[in-house]
Amino acid sequence: MDELKNIDTSGVTNLNFKIPHRNWKQALAEAYVLMTTAMRGEVICIYGPSRAGKSSLLQELRNAICGNPKQNLGEMPFVMLEIDNNGGKAAFSYKAFLLDMLELIQHPVYSTRNADSWSDLTKAKRNERATEVLLAQALVEGLRNLKTLFWVLDEAQHIRYAGKDVSASASAMDAIKNLAHKAKVILVICGTYPVLQSINHSGHLENRKHDVHLARYRDSTEDLSEFIWILDSYNSALELAPSFGSLRDCAELLYRGSFGCIGSVRAILYRASVYAALEHTKISLDHIKRGLKAPNQLVTAAQEIRDGERLLGEAPCAVLDDVVTGHVAIAKQKSAGKPFQRKPKRYAAGNRL
Repeated sequence: MDELKNIDTSGVTNLNFKIPHRNWKQALAEAYVLMTTAMRGEVICIYGPSRAGKSSLLQELRNAICGNPKQNLGEMPFVMLEIDNNGGKAAFSYKAFLLDMLELIQHPVYSTRNADSWSDLTKAKRNERATEVLLAQALVEGLRNLKTLFWVLDEAQHIRYAGKDVSASASAMDAIKNLAHKAKVILVICGTYPVLQSINHSGHLENRKHDVHLARYRDSTEDLSEFIWILDSYNSALELAPSFGSLRDCAELLYRGSFGCIGSVRAILYRASVYAALEHTKISLDHIKRGLKAPNQLVTAAQEIRDGERLLGEAPCAVLDDVVTGHVAIAKQKSAGKPFQRKPKRYAAGNRL
């Protein structure tokens, strides 16, 4: 382990600080006004590309709306769950979602935690036998008793994995909306662009939601000017090599590697600072290039953003099109036969056992 002793991690900069840039401030203000004026039973949908700052936006909203430390014990005015695919075969399970919610609000019957915070297997087995109808009723009752006003679901795009077709995810969205209506809470759905596909196929939900779009910075003059300003903010926090100059000198490179998503810019610069620390130098242009992902690694993100913006009526972006159209799919090799079974050997006539 001697090779690790000489590594100085003090030069690594994770850039874990907020930059109040235009798109984030606009989305924050819009969501705040909607959440503080909406009526119980209404739906607010916050969406945007990955690494745009949606989760940090929710935390800021929580602090701004429910940051009073004197709130009554036994009340949860702001309940937030990060949705995941914990059903069979990594699919979204409505029943597992209900159990996660009941665990989050520490339901007296359906929470599996004991006083020492260890899971109670007896309770877990009982919950497996409970029906979705019973669990849904318990959740509605729990949200009412806790005087919940805001029910926030982050990473809601995972609901699209409820089934093989969009009708399954739309049905799950409808069911969640109905629970929010019964519990008399304001439902806040947050996720990347695919969440819109599930919502758009639910007419009941689509016509009853208010949208907040936390957009990336596109390749317009106005957006690129704000993008440069953000790079200047990061520039002051990094140790750049004198020969490098500033992040402005590689603005186009950073934009193409991040598609204008600020969280992706932060990740690139963080990796660059790691490479610089390993070499005991300051950040150079080469470190920035090494921090970028290869074009083929960006195809899925580019396709998702392009499809989402098309759904919103946005004009196509040349940077996204270049990545998607320039992608070369890896051809799958055709199997020569079943695994671990060799082909039968053919012997000439007269030469068989």
